[in-house]
Order: sequence, then structure tokens, then C-alpha cells
Amino acid sequence: MDYRELGQAEYDRKLRMVIVESESLHAHAQDIGDNRATIGWGYTLNRDNNVAIWRESGIELTQQQWQTLAAVDAASADDRTRVGLTFSRQLNAAESDQLLRASMAEYEGPANRLQMPLSDERIALVSLAYNRGVGMLNGMPRSNVPEHAIMDAVREGDRAEVWFQMRYNCWGSNNEAEAGLRKRRFAEAQVFGLYDDPNNVTPDEARNVYRMYQLHRDEIARVERGFGVTVEGEAAQRNRIAQANRDYPVLVDEYGNVPTIADALGPARTVLLRELRQEHPDLADRLTDANFNAGHIYLDPGRDLRDRGEVDRQYPIDTNSNRVNNRNVALRREQHSTTTSDVDQNHGATIDSQRMSRGRNPQEIARNDLLIGEGGNDTLRSHRGDDILIGGQGRDRMEGGEGHDTYVIDAGDTLRDSDGVGEVRWGGQPLTGGARIASDPADTYRSEDGRFIYALQNTTLTVTDALASDQADREPVVIENFQSGHLGITLNEPGGVARAPADPHPPVKEARGIGIAVPLPSASAPEVGDRQSGHDPARAVFDDPFLNSMYSALLAGDDKELDRIVAEFSRSPEGQRLAQVSDQMLAQQQLSEEQQRGQAQQGPVMRM
Repeated sequence: MDYRELGQAEYDRKLRMVIVESESLHAHAQDIGDNRATIGWGYTLNRDNNVAIWRESGIELTQQQWQTLAAVDAASADDRTRVGLTFSRQLNAAESDQLLRASMAEYEGPANRLQMPLSDERIALVSLAYNRGVGMLNGMPRSNVPEHAIMDAVREGDRAEVWFQMRYNCWGSNNEAEAGLRKRRFAEAQVFGLYDDPNNVTPDEARNVYRMYQLHRDEIARVERGFGVTVEGEAAQRNRIAQANRDYPVLVDEYGNVPTIADALGPARTVLLRELRQEHPDLADRLTDANFNAGHIYLDPGRDLRDRGEVDRQYPIDTNSNRVNNRNVALRREQHSTTTSDVDQNHGATIDSQRMSRGRNPQEIARNDLLIGEGGNDTLRSHRGDDILIGGQGRDRMEGGEGHDTYVIDAGDTLRDSDGVGEVRWGGQPLTGGARIASDPADTYRSEDGRFIYALQNTTLTVTDALASDQADREPVVIENFQSGHLGITLNEPGGVARAPADPHPPVKEARGIGIAVPLPSASAPEVGDRQSGHDPARAVFDDPFLNSMYSALLAGDDKELDRIVAEFSRSPEGQRLAQVSDQMLAQQQLSEEQQRGQAQQGPVMRM
């Protein structure tokens, strides 16, 4: 992380600007809704060193006012607000500046601890400490409060992670004030910055931004949905990003508008896609900003979040103290969005791009996604849409849904496509299949250039790079649920005849008590009576979830479940298309029957 360093005078000017812009001037001590006594530019009297700070400020006080400050210092933590609200001194803006300067040394503590130079980044962290509290950043071991994750991210130089923690995961614990605190954090994160230089983003920086985004994707979506603008462009009812840009004009003039998450990711998307076009020139026309929303790019994050169960056990919320319980609720939330691991290039990720609409009847959202694995053994799952899945190094598994999906594979990978529409690319070229001559082993085919050998066993196709010099590169690729013609791969028998597809109609039997023909289960499938509970999804015999659900319900004789499945299918896009096709076929059949009846009524033609 490269700091945007400042001289002392410029640092002092900007620091005052950021804090004063985000704090209202409180002329007298008052409770602003957080159960604290606040005066000036957000100075809280809830501390034990008021006398020292006010002496340092040079502000003149009466004897009674000094006594009140001393009483606040001596009071218990629970009683300081009550005593502080009796402080009678009123401050103007200049005096509030004096108090701010005198108190600032305390809030510089976390930045000093991290040895941050005078910089915009330091200003953002000091502003955060001023509002959130030094103890909530440095940690308070006696109170079981850990050091906040933002500290370690700064220590590691992980700018993207610091930006996430500041913008999304360090707002505080006062639910009634959350909206205003979210607005402030949006602004402070803009002061810190997501990039060293947004106009000169490096490929490593772009990948690190997307690692952060993938690691915290769900939390980012939740916060933006409630307080900002989603990556799809949907604004919250009360958009705190827009409010920050409206309410902090001086900060905006200095640092620019607070961006939406889509705009923030924009520079990283552009650089990442440019790098991918260089790595995969055969896909250059598709790997463009125009084809992929910034939020539709999924990259292996290289590490995992903390285990939620472990976090919850560490911070119980059923103690005898409401104060501890409330604090632990906030600590749980923050610790759920932290990681204790460094980025591991061999990390094995499971990335699933499925997104559902919200509401009572959620539906899968069709869109084009880009899924990228890196060094480990990753699992990439895409769904409806024309997606691109890039496995990267390692033995990866790729699964695609409805739509024209493109799989960029390497030796050892496995893939499965639900509808057989799309393409598979290996080493910059598509796999198109091959032919078998009479002397070749059964079910074995060779590409025209002799590079790839295809072997089909039932519906499992293996593809081997026969020309690879490294033995590891000869490890076959496995394509499950395959038939000749799927994914642009055609297998030709001797004489150039395309291999016939497998029989789509397996043997059938009557379902128990229903009289409807269903496929026989495989020999390894358990009998109906062996099911532990419900309709066992492991007994899938089709490549369609509706058919598998109906199959299980038929075997169980569950009429209600059948009715539910039929109703759900009729509302789905697939069901509606099927209904349209059925209506067309019925209309054609009726027209044909009418024509036949008309010819019959005319009778035979008499020949003279």
C-alpha cells in the first residue's frame, strides 16, 4: 500500500476538515442520542482525563466548571453522562477547534501504533477512532474486546481489506444511530481510498480488490441494500451515499464523490478484464466491461472468513449483563466479517454465482457471469445466462446451468453442463470432437490434428492431450452427462457417421399406486423404504431439478408434493415455454384433424 503522504500543515488542515465536516457543532454539553455527553466538534465528556485535555486546550473555565470536569473524571463509567450533562460552559467554533486539537493526540493512538505516516489514509483512521473510540480499534483485553480487523489489514498493507472494514464493518453498535454512522463510514472510506491511484491500477491490485469483494460479497450486498446502492444499481429507500455527497460538500470537493459499490469496483474490473484478454486472446471479444457488470465477476478470494460458530462461542449474548450482551452482538457481527488467514494462491474455493430475486416467490435471476479460479482445486458453479468459467491452475470442477456457457479448462479438470449448450476451450482452442477409424478401440475418438483423444463411457467423456510433453498435462479432462453434439463436441464413427446419442428413454416401471411410468432407479440406488427422511435428493436420475423432485414424489406416492411441484413448474420460465409449445402443438393437431374431416365429407372422387 502506497500512502498519499502530506506535510504537517496540510495534514492538520485536512484532518480538521474531515472531522468538522462530519461532526455538528454542539455549543453546550448534550446527549445527541448515544447516551453520552457531547460538546464542541463531537468531543465526549465520557472519559477520565477531561481535566488534562481542557488544560491543554487553553480554554478558560470557572472554578465550578473545573470541579464538574473533575467529577466526571472520578465518576463510574455508567454515571459519566449524567454528570457530564451538568457541565455549563458553552463553546464557539474557535474554542471547539482548540478542544479538538488538544484531544486529538489520544485519537492518533491507533495510527501511531501502526506507524502510519502523515497521509490521507491516516486522516481516515484518526477520524474513525475519534468517532468509534480508540478502545474499539486497539482492543480492550480486560473487556474481551479484540483488536479490530482494520488494524491488521493496515499492518499487512491490504488496502482493499482496510477499505471494506472501514466502509462496511466498523460503524458501531448503536442501532438507533446506524444510518448516520453508515453515512460517515461511506465518506471516511472515500478519504482512505480503495486504490493507491484509481487512474493507474495494477493487475495485482485489481485482483486483490476482487478477492476482497468475493470474500465479503454477501455483507456488502446486505449493507448496500439497506443504506446505499446495490451493485445492480438499486438504491436504498434512504440512500446514505447520496446523503454523504450532499451533506459533506467540503469533503467531496477535496476527495471526490463517495462512489457506489459498482463505481468503486469499476477500475479493478477494467484492469482485470484487460489482463484476462491478454491471457485468453481467443475470448478477447467477450471479456469486456460491456459484457460484465462489475458485480458479476467472481474471483477466488484466496482465504475464508472466520468460522461463525467459533465466533459466537467467543462472544456470548446470554450473559447477566445487558451491556456485555449488546457489545457482543456488535462484536459477533464484526468478527463474522473477518479473516485470520493470509491470501493463499493454492486456496480451494467454492464459488456459486446463483442470485435469486427477493420477495415471497423468489426466482433465479438470469445474467452473464464470469467465474475465475486460481491456484487451488476450485469448484465453480454458474447458473442461467451465458457465463464464462475459467478454472485456472489445480484440479477444478466447473458446473454450468442454462445458457451458452464457456469453460476454459486444463488437465485434471471436471465439468458438467446442464443443457449441453456452450463450448469447452483448452489451450486457446475449442474442443470440437474427433473421429474413430475401424482399427481404433471402441468408444475412442481422435481429433483431426491428433492432439486430443476422446473416450466415452456411458455418459462420461474423458479428453486427453496426447501431445503434452509433461505427464501432469496428460491427466484427462472429464465431462459428465455428455452426449455427442453437446458443447460443440461431435464424435464420429467410421465412415464419418456421427455417433448416435444415448437412449433418452430408460426402462420404466409403474410408480407405487399411481399408474404413472417412471424410470427404474439404478442398481446402487436405495429402495424406497431405505430413505431416511423426505424425498432424498441424492437419488437424482435426471439432470433437471423439477424432474428429480417429481420422480421422488412419485416414488413416495405424495400427491400434495406432486401438486406443489407442478404448480411451481408452471410458473417457471421453462414451464411457460413448455405450455406455449404444447398450445402450438395442440393447435396444429386440431387443424390437421379439421382438414381430415373436411376431406372425408367431400367423399371419394368418381372416375368416369
